[in-house]
Amino acid sequence: MAKNTPPLTEKVLVSVETKHALMSIREPGERYGDVIGRVLQERKRHDFIAHLDRIAEEGEFVPLDSDPEYAGLKKERHRESKHRQADAALR
Repeated sequence: MAKNTPPLTEKVLVSVETKHALMSIREPGERYGDVIGRVLQERKRHDFIAHLDRIAEEGEFVPLDSDPEYAGLKKERHRESKHRQADAALR
């Protein structure tokens, strides 16, 4: 059992097919609960990315260049870049 893992508290009944599927993706040293946890984390990540994709496809966006604060930051970054290039040329 891995360090700092909480004790097992529940038993989950699964079909033989599900057990074999879990065995096929189990990493060395993982318990079945670890595999299930990893699969759930991957699912959450997948769902979050799908949500972001939906927002990107369906959302209404305002161009950043029309935002005065962003325009100021962009100018400042451009100035800093020029200063770094000038300093590098002097070396």
